Amino acid sequence: MVGEQLDRTHRPQPDWPLLAITALLIILGLSIQFIIGTDINDGMERFYRQVTWAGLAVIVFLAAYFLDFTIIGKYSLIIYGLLMAIALGDYWLSGGGIAGYNTAIYPLLLFPTIFAGLVYRMRNEGYWGLAFCGALAIIPIILISFMHYLTVLFLVGTSCLIILTVAVAKGWFRVRKLYALFMVYFPSGVIFSTMFFTMINQDYVRIRLQAALNPSSDPTGAGYMTTLVQKLLSHSQLFGEGLPVGDYGYYPIAKILPEINTNLLLTYLTHRFGWVLLIGILVIFAVFIVRAVLMSKRQKSALGQLVSLAIILTFAIQVLTYIAFNLGFLVFNPVSLPFISYGGRALLINTCLIGFLLSIFRTGSLVSDKVGGAGIKAGRLIQYEDGKIIINLKAVQ
Repeated sequence: MVGEQLDRTHRPQPDWPLLAITALLIILGLSIQFIIGTDINDGMERFYRQVTWAGLAVIVFLAAYFLDFTIIGKYSLIIYGLLMAIALGDYWLSGGGIAGYNTAIYPLLLFPTIFAGLVYRMRNEGYWGLAFCGALAIIPIILISFMHYLTVLFLVGTSCLIILTVAVAKGWFRVRKLYALFMVYFPSGVIFSTMFFTMINQDYVRIRLQAALNPSSDPTGAGYMTTLVQKLLSHSQLFGEGLPVGDYGYYPIAKILPEINTNLLLTYLTHRFGWVLLIGILVIFAVFIVRAVLMSKRQKSALGQLVSLAIILTFAIQVLTYIAFNLGFLVFNPVSLPFISYGGRALLINTCLIGFLLSIFRTGSLVSDKVGGAGIKAGRLIQYEDGKIIINLKAVQ
């Protein structure tokens, strides 16, 4: 009797609600791609291609789901180096330029998760550990800034700031919290302000911002897409297909609106099927995110809390920026609507992340750690003794 109780207590427990929602989103995504496939050129060919990607994504999901999530904490520096090498290799192998940017940004969606492992690894290193984490965060941020992909820059920068803030607030770095927060936010403010003013001085960025904030100033030029999206949404109804938009020749929406299977999928669905479908999709994502946050708070280990937080942030920011874009705020180009929008790379990355998240929730109750305790000096990466700074390379393993 006691043995059975212990077995139930120490047995991994899947989170069935999140597993069910994940399956629902994948099936919903394929169903939507099938509907869109009947409306666009080469649509069915793209649908079958997405089905193939979905099959691979399920395999990736299962691999991540049954993976030991503690490897993120044990080998975070090694994984960090591999991720940077993959992103740079992806860029150069794709020939650089826009094509290189569009392929290299997807591996970088994994960075907040790896960064959470780095923060966990350095959590007992005091101010040195905090500064070291900040320095490692700057490298991919600079890389993304060269790509001019504002959405991924916002996603990675915001996620890293929140992860560091949570670690400091919980006292995991064993430092004075106000000083530590100043160390985090002052250089971050300087770096992001410099990047912002550098980008804003470029003509295409200024034109895009102006078009997003005031599309009526150039409705047939830079503000065309924003104006089109706003008019389509204004002609949408609660149920059923929206009213024709006379300004664009009363053509079907698939003939007027580009990228309906990728960047503007929600705008298309809203006009064709009504606001109720958009609301339903948003409710599914909201339930998933809220449930994931609640499960993240229940984790016993600092590693489980940090890594699950990083994945939730990556997922939620993708969803929020995608929604904003489809509601007419066309400043941030969306990366993807996870599991729904067309694209193999994004689907594989997101299924990997969610599989890893559910792995944490499946076994997180069995993992615990000591945060800020004694007897951890031997595992420190950076130590200060007798006026000397000692870097312990064995701690990287």
